[in-house]
Amino acid sequence: MANEKRVTTIVEYHRREAEEEYYREVGDDAVYDEITWDNIEPFLPRQGWILDAGGGAGLWARKMVKTRNCWCELLDITGELLKTAKRRINKDTLGERIQVLQGDILSVPHHDMSFDFVLCEADPISICGDPDKAVSELSRVLKPKCHFVAGVDSTYYRAFKMLSQGKPLDRILDFLQIGISPAEEEANFDSKSFTPIELISLLQKHGLNTVRIVGKPMGLRTGMLDIFVETLLLERRREIFENKAEKEKLKKILKRIYEDPYVAGIGSHLQVVAVKKGKPISG
Repeated sequence: MANEKRVTTIVEYHRREAEEEYYREVGDDAVYDEITWDNIEPFLPRQGWILDAGGGAGLWARKMVKTRNCWCELLDITGELLKTAKRRINKDTLGERIQVLQGDILSVPHHDMSFDFVLCEADPISICGDPDKAVSELSRVLKPKCHFVAGVDSTYYRAFKMLSQGKPLDRILDFLQIGISPAEEEANFDSKSFTPIELISLLQKHGLNTVRIVGKPMGLRTGMLDIFVETLLLERRREIFENKAEKEKLKKILKRIYEDPYVAGIGSHLQVVAVKKGKPISG
């Protein structure tokens, strides 16, 4: 019952984004999208089946099948986002290569070792209510020696945000112990964030060996709460964001910083690339 209520709340939250997501393109969120794609594209199979788990309106599903000779299943619990995905897929004439299915990453409706690549981007693991079960399921349907890529919320970024908001220090210490952000007015469900070590350990538990972990800032805009952007004086920040060439330089700086695994945890999100243990399936 508790999980059904959580799913309903998450669906309602994302339903409100459906129309806006129709217009979203890769690159609209400059640094975030570039880092995301740089940690997807090199690991995609040349051909085979991809699972885009929690793929929403199909932003990355469409990008992946345009890049490789692959087929993709787009799995998400929010019907409105999937309707938006179908509109975008049909507009791009990709209907024969992307299947759309409503479902939950806590119970992936496929046999073991069904997919040649699994993507779980934009925090489904963080908000699903049971990250351990989610990673177990996603690993189960992935073939051995194939890649798993996921994006999750970052614990250290959340702690930084709480400090900047003047939250009680005891509350921040408690948060660092469990990494659970409480439900907020806008999103009425809690979210599990991760430290890099914690995320690597969770994947390892389910037979996924991490090969790369990076940080990502969310949104290049004046209101963005990013450790490095916050060091800029407000007026200088506006000058940079209003100048295309300067904004491109800032993007390169942030990308260079967040690709260092030793500082990945201070990004607003973490992205991890892992490979499943075991012998490859022949044929």
